[in-house]
Amino acid sequence: LMSGVKNNVGRGINVALVNGKTGELVDTKFFDMWGGDVAPLIEFLKSIQDGTIVLMATYDDGATKLNEEARKLISELGSTSITNLGFRDNWVFCGGKGIKTKSPFEQ
Repeated sequence: LMSGVKNNVGRGINVALVNGKTGELVDTKFFDMWGGDVAPLIEFLKSIQDGTIVLMATYDDGATKLNEEARKLISELGSTSITNLGFRDNWVFCGGKGIKTKSPFEQ
């Protein structure tokens, strides 16, 4: 989903959005949570439409700049591990906008 190149992801949290009805890739982005700012991630999370499948994975450090607002928005997508995500933890997650339960696809 990210690209066809080896090591094709960015440092921080990598996100792929998939249309929940068609399976079509909607968008991919990465957010640097070590040297970047959390504000663009928060705005991106707020803009996700209901019914969208959200795939996330960390590379290097995905937690340093995360604040409570960002963690809450990710938990609303079905994540239960985001509240405990720490410095350089590995994390993969599949959830969805408008999900009513926790996601079984998280490690």
